[in-house]
Amino acid sequence: MEYTGSKYIGEYVDGRMEGKAKYILPTETIYVGEMKDGVFHGEGTLYFPSGSQYDAVWENGLAIKVWLNSPIWTHLEKSPRAITIVETASITPSRG
Repeated sequence: MEYTGSKYIGEYVDGRMEGKAKYILPTETIYVGEMKDGVFHGEGTLYFPSGSQYDAVWENGLAIKVWLNSPIWTHLEKSPRAITIVETASITPSRG
């Protein structure tokens, strides 16, 4: 992951990121949760440097269920574009 600036701490299956993991993006946004075949899959939380968090159930990189205490996103994207959106969200000031 060094070529992307990201850091992955977790399990691998057949050389792919899979299982429980911690994935740290270059913007210091952190994903903690389950991975499958190299993408977010299962329960996981994104922690942003601002202190906010996004709790969701992921399926093949797409957030399919969001907890009510999480911010509402109007546009859900599949990976790898989701990572770009997450990185942008992590450095965009809140409107509050």
